[in-house]
Amino acid sequence: MCVCVCGGCGRTIDNDYIYCPWCGQTKSKSNSNHNFDEVFKRLEKKQAAEKIEQLKNMEMKLDALEKDLSVLVLSAEMAK
Repeated sequence: MCVCVCGGCGRTIDNDYIYCPWCGQTKSKSNSNHNFDEVFKRLEKKQAAEKIEQLKNMEMKLDALEKDLSVLVLSAEMAK
């Protein structure tokens, strides 16, 4: 059984598969010849970009929570 690395998600797949069963990316002939280092570097970049996006989303949510908390504190002070 010969395996290759999916260029989309980095998982190993059977070389006979046309599509990756995990991410659905079409396996091209060049994918089966990819150097592991090249695939892993691309995956590291993708993961880093996803982490940056997650951090941005978390920052936006924290900003919104901070605004809501400020409104609640102001309301509590006005109620005294």
